[in-house]
Amino acid sequence: MAQISNYNPLYDPATDNAPIDPAVQTILNKPLLDDSGFDETDETFLNEVMAKFENNIIQPHTPSSLLNNSVYNTLDEFKKGKADQNAFIMLTTLRNIYDLWKIEPRATYQIKNQIRHIRLIKERVEAEMGDVYIV
Repeated sequence: MAQISNYNPLYDPATDNAPIDPAVQTILNKPLLDDSGFDETDETFLNEVMAKFENNIIQPHTPSSLLNNSVYNTLDEFKKGKADQNAFIMLTTLRNIYDLWKIEPRATYQIKNQIRHIRLIKERVEAEMGDVYIV
């Protein structure tokens, strides 16, 4: 069996799985802030989503909680499947955003990128199917 040092010349078995100081781990876990802030559209969207999480309108593990049922129920099976698949993808990312927001409720690079990604998915799907999501 090949040694790890054969693949990685920087590998040091003396530091492998060494404990990390809790203060250093706290610094490493904190997302980097983006001082430029959000653009107005993304900030409005983010505030709307966070309010719906806080008010339990969006359930963090129920993709159907993102669906606007009055529109969703009028769709054919193919479009319902597409809406369901995108709801699952969106909810996973929204849960990540919500978790990051609880750590640091300010603009971070991760939140900005993910909120823009979600908004673009929503706009793309709704251009085809109507107002199928509640966000």
